[in-house]
Amino acid sequence: MDGRKFDKNTLKTLVIAASLLLNCVLGGASYTYYHHLAEQMNETASLQSQVSHLEGSVSDLQAQVDESQPTIDDLKAQVASLTEEKNGLQTQVDTLTSQKVDLQKQVDTLKAGASSGSSSGSSSGGSSVPAAYSSSDDQSETVYVTDTGSKYHSAGCRYLKKSQIPMSLSEAKRQGYTACSVCGG
Repeated sequence: MDGRKFDKNTLKTLVIAASLLLNCVLGGASYTYYHHLAEQMNETASLQSQVSHLEGSVSDLQAQVDESQPTIDDLKAQVASLTEEKNGLQTQVDTLTSQKVDLQKQVDTLKAGASSGSSSGSSSGGSSVPAAYSSSDDQSETVYVTDTGSKYHSAGCRYLKKSQIPMSLSEAKRQGYTACSVCGG
């Protein structure tokens, strides 16, 4: 009977030791699990804080974009207006340049006529222009023709909007062009 008691006592001791050992192992595993869980919860909280901060930054930036949009729209309208004004001024410059060229030609013609008239006026005594003067005038005077027309034009003529090809008056006449009825060539 002592052997059985010993066996029962030994068995009880072994069961208690096994229970203690199991508690130690499970307690350590639980501690590790809870420690790991706590670390993940801290990391999640940190990430949520960062997300909240970034969402606030996005909201601030969107507010700045919304606030700047009217200024951007105003600047775009100013650019369009200034571009239109620039185009109008360029048209005026082109017109004035054409007028300047025409006036310079008239001045040159008058100068040539004055010097030619004074030298020929004394010899001929008449008011008509000599034939030599007319032919040199035809060669020095520039007129403009178009790609498709049969008339020659003065600079600035409304028919020169799409194309204008410069050439001397004598060359235009030689090629069969005739004077424009609007500008007189």
